[in-house]
Amino acid sequence: MTKTKDKKTTIAVLALVRYGEVTPRMMEALLRHYGTIEMILASDAGTLMAIGGMTTDTANKIAQASDFLEDAETYYQLLLDKKIHIITRFDSDYPHNLFELHDPPPLLFYRGIIPDSTVKIVSVVGTQTASNEGIELTTTIAKKLATENIQILSGLHTGINISSHLGAKSSSGKTFAVLESGLENIFPEENRPIAVDIAQTGGLITEFTEEIEFSTEYFLSANRLLAAISQAVIITEFYKDDSFVYDLLEVCSQIGKMAFILIDPKYTLVDTESLNHAVKCGAIPMVGLDKLDDIIHSLV
Repeated sequence: MTKTKDKKTTIAVLALVRYGEVTPRMMEALLRHYGTIEMILASDAGTLMAIGGMTTDTANKIAQASDFLEDAETYYQLLLDKKIHIITRFDSDYPHNLFELHDPPPLLFYRGIIPDSTVKIVSVVGTQTASNEGIELTTTIAKKLATENIQILSGLHTGINISSHLGAKSSSGKTFAVLESGLENIFPEENRPIAVDIAQTGGLITEFTEEIEFSTEYFLSANRLLAAISQAVIITEFYKDDSFVYDLLEVCSQIGKMAFILIDPKYTLVDTESLNHAVKCGAIPMVGLDKLDDIIHSLV
């Protein structure tokens, strides 16, 4: 599909997503059927029913999306006034790795900038209940990656995720946070200053409109972005109750994303059950910080 950076296309996608309630999966089906955003907006409920899985309610909402183009443009300007930007799957700077997903997000909201697809990027993640040793290991890894000009991607959770951002920032690296909320509802609140700092040189990224509040139900959305945008996922510390990491490993397995468990031989930062689960998902245990060089060399 031809890429563009066009306000008209952005407004059209926003109208379909916000007012037509088009999901990533439905957008993929619509594009396969109609070919272009313009054709989707020109469709009627009757022809939309030819698409597999389409319901009458969904068809009516999609068919009416074109009636909301002015509302979408007003909302678009409101976001810009809040320094919230939109990138769609039709834009040239849309993270191309997202097309590894069967249903890439039609659009993303962000503050700051979007990761540079021409520069290597790695997700560094782990438990929220991090030990001092896990934080130290993660910070060291993030610093090393930053000095190698590798972008860091993670969540905003307290623990390992925040440590990855702080480590990269301490070496003047670019770091990006994926949110399970809208950009006006940073969670957890105590990490808002770090979020603001991240957006100064990197970015905050989400699939959700600015008013949406955090929910663990949105872990899958964040994990899809963490796995797909990055070239590899590095996990430094996690345990059997870390559902976020477990789900991320499942996503990595589904799309064939490289995942590594970087194990510090001096400390136990992963339990046997979690390590076995990670291996079943295709993750590769790497023992010793020196193995980070092997991970870096594996990035393409």
